[in-house]
Amino acid sequence: MRIALDAMGGDKAPAAPVEGALEAVRRFDDVELLLVGDVEVLERELAARGGKPARITLVASEGVVSMDDEPVRAMKHKPRNSARVTAELLASGRADGVVNLGSTGAAVAAATLFCKRIDGVSRLGIAVPFPRRNGVSVVVDCGGLVDARPEHLYVYAVMARHYSRAAFGVAEPKVGILSVGEEEHKGNKLVKETWELFKKHPMPGFMGNVEGRDPFAAVADVIVCDGFVGNVMLKAAEGLGEMMLGMLKEAAPTTPGVLPILKEMVRKLDYAEYGGAPLLGVRGGYIIGHGRSDGRAVANAVRAARDYLLAGVDQKVAAELAASPLAASPPTGPSGGTPA
Repeated sequence: MRIALDAMGGDKAPAAPVEGALEAVRRFDDVELLLVGDVEVLERELAARGGKPARITLVASEGVVSMDDEPVRAMKHKPRNSARVTAELLASGRADGVVNLGSTGAAVAAATLFCKRIDGVSRLGIAVPFPRRNGVSVVVDCGGLVDARPEHLYVYAVMARHYSRAAFGVAEPKVGILSVGEEEHKGNKLVKETWELFKKHPMPGFMGNVEGRDPFAAVADVIVCDGFVGNVMLKAAEGLGEMMLGMLKEAAPTTPGVLPILKEMVRKLDYAEYGGAPLLGVRGGYIIGHGRSDGRAVANAVRAARDYLLAGVDQKVAAELAASPLAASPPTGPSGGTPA
């Protein structure tokens, strides 16, 4: 399978994407990588690491979308930027999947404007695995669409259930709506209307509302919310995790028994282990990695895209939505919607 990798995106580009690409083709003999970026720069990076393997192809782009750029505007004013070129490879069929490590806004904008949707999907959502003691909770949306409607959250749940099965082996995922209380009457207008929609169109595993602490507990396997709430929760969790790890590292040299706990926490909380989060709703695997990804994280992001494709998540989602009255009218072109 062919996976397009934006080799100019991320804080450690192009070194980390190149290192990750080389590691990925060593690990997966069924993957071909299309490295998108400044070809001369990428050739130098590859030469410094022994040369370009046969299963890596270079695709030229010009410029990147920075964190200061307005993502949608940048897609027009920088038409050959690496995020757009990478997305267009997927849309044209030259690639089966995408890994993007740069600006999340740019990644979502490129997918929204240039990629095709799964039939029945009107809006894209970022599905982030939140670690818990045993397994993970998949939270969607964590920044793809800040202003969502109830039908968007319902379709997010459909997609995330299939992703949870494919990526984490959960046979019958439990689904919850993120709210300020477990009771049905708790929450804002969006939460209450989404609950009503789940009651009108029952979904296996639906359990009602869950609270902000529940992504870290074995309460629900899939949790849906709008992208504004999900992204705030994600950033708060990242900050708390980094603070706790820092405190444990300071205590490790003098406190007996702390080092094994620290190693286990690092393994659980390390984004590099997960590789990235899928942008659900794009036709083909579309993985958004952390901006600070190193080579190991990049290789694991390629693994995440590969696993998503091998599991046939798109086809399973499309089959379920085909029978749902909530599915969007059949789309053939770009995704539409306003990215976060």
